[in-house]
Amino acid sequence: METTPSTDEGIIVTSNTTEDNVEKELTSTTLLILVKVMAVLAIFLCVLLNPLMLVTLRRVTSIQPTTKIFMASLTLSDLCNSLCWILPLTELFAGSWLLGDFLCVVYSVTIYLFNGLGIYSLLLLTVDRYIAISRPLRYPSIMTVFRSKTIVFSTWAAVSIICILGLGIHGKKVVSLVSKHNLCLRESYEWRQYLSVTLLVFTILSILIMYAHIAVIARNQARRIAAENQAGNGQGGQRINTRSTTTIIIITGTLIITWIPSVIRLVIDSQNQWEPYDSYLAMMFTNVLLLCNGWLNVMIYYLRNRDLRQAMHALLSDWHRSLQQRFLH
Repeated sequence: METTPSTDEGIIVTSNTTEDNVEKELTSTTLLILVKVMAVLAIFLCVLLNPLMLVTLRRVTSIQPTTKIFMASLTLSDLCNSLCWILPLTELFAGSWLLGDFLCVVYSVTIYLFNGLGIYSLLLLTVDRYIAISRPLRYPSIMTVFRSKTIVFSTWAAVSIICILGLGIHGKKVVSLVSKHNLCLRESYEWRQYLSVTLLVFTILSILIMYAHIAVIARNQARRIAAENQAGNGQGGQRINTRSTTTIIIITGTLIITWIPSVIRLVIDSQNQWEPYDSYLAMMFTNVLLLCNGWLNVMIYYLRNRDLRQAMHALLSDWHRSLQQRFLH
């Protein structure tokens, strides 16, 4: 290790310190570039795919109306979340928050609001699918259209009120000077951080447990059908359809990849184990992962459903013919 004596007595500057600072700055710059690229790509895909899927969802008649309501809630929350990302996107590319204290608070409320609505809409959709598979005969009486609309409306209202009161009024964000940048950061975390972690962990675990049970039920049903076919024709049973199980694995894997980092980051932030700028970069990275969940939901819930794929293909074909007729005439 090289040491360089300074002009002041008793002070020695080590080259290791300089190297560590350079390495840390290089890592921060690399992470910042990654976040920028991921954010732009995710916003583009969300704004492109989610409106298309909302229109497609209206054209599908084979899906139960109650399920369509929960899917529309999930899609709309993902779309709103991507539109609200215009605010932090300006901060990422400008290097500082330029929009003032009021919009800093607005950003704090909306980012938590629509991320929260996204995970709770996913929970509602999971509960709907769980009831439909575990109680197929009672499902029409348990989950009516009126009841599903009431559940979705109540969820949006409750999450909106909690975010506005807890984050907009009593838990404001402020524009602070951190590492030579004016950044939109939270003043303090206190009990809100622990509450957020608790609710997230409970919600994610509930979704994972229900999907695990759905996978077991689907597997047992497939085996029973295969056994009945074998007993009926005296030949080998049909191959068990593992598509539903594969879809469930994709759903749970995506949920873990996009949401668990946010839980870990919230736990670390609540213990103040990061420097403010490192905490900011970690927050932006985990928020971008949550944003990516918006277009991944479309890929999973829509494009893996044959009826929705056919409806989307028909919709795009109609638009193509309409444009051709308009330009030809």
